[in-house]
Amino acid sequence: MSIEQWDGNETIITGRVQSMLEHNGKVVAATPASVLIETEQRSACGHCSVGDRCGTSVIAGLFKRRVNTIRLDNSMDLQAGDDVVIGIPEQLLLRAALWAYMVPMLFMIAFALIVSTAGYADLVVFVASIAGLFNGLYLARVLQSRKMSSGIVLLRKTGPAATTVKFDTNTR
Repeated sequence: MSIEQWDGNETIITGRVQSMLEHNGKVVAATPASVLIETEQRSACGHCSVGDRCGTSVIAGLFKRRVNTIRLDNSMDLQAGDDVVIGIPEQLLLRAALWAYMVPMLFMIAFALIVSTAGYADLVVFVASIAGLFNGLYLARVLQSRKMSSGIVLLRKTGPAATTVKFDTNTR
């Protein structure tokens, strides 16, 4: 997928169009080359018809909201304080979920099998499986933090003087 500027106000993304999940963010720092965008991680609670009357939303309210930052190319001449929309390809999100669940589970099973075949007691096998789980969680987190940021794209600026994005499936 390539990104080209067109008429200074619109961005055309050419190539194969991917389905993207959109997320709002705010530019907290900007240079001519890159921008630092802050997004707030939010739960789905409060967005359904039940609202804040269910138990899940009460539990979600106990935990503080997490703020994520990501550095992207400043292809739209953004300034600090600008509101933007970033796009996360669905394929990237599915791959991240696979890594987040499969790697820790495989590490847990592998550690348990290695210790079990060595003839150790069940308690040692249990401790080894928990150690494998935590090692897998750490590895998945480190690897995914590098891979996730490489696929996220800046879609548009929101608010006054917004930049629009056109998707063009014709390759040039």
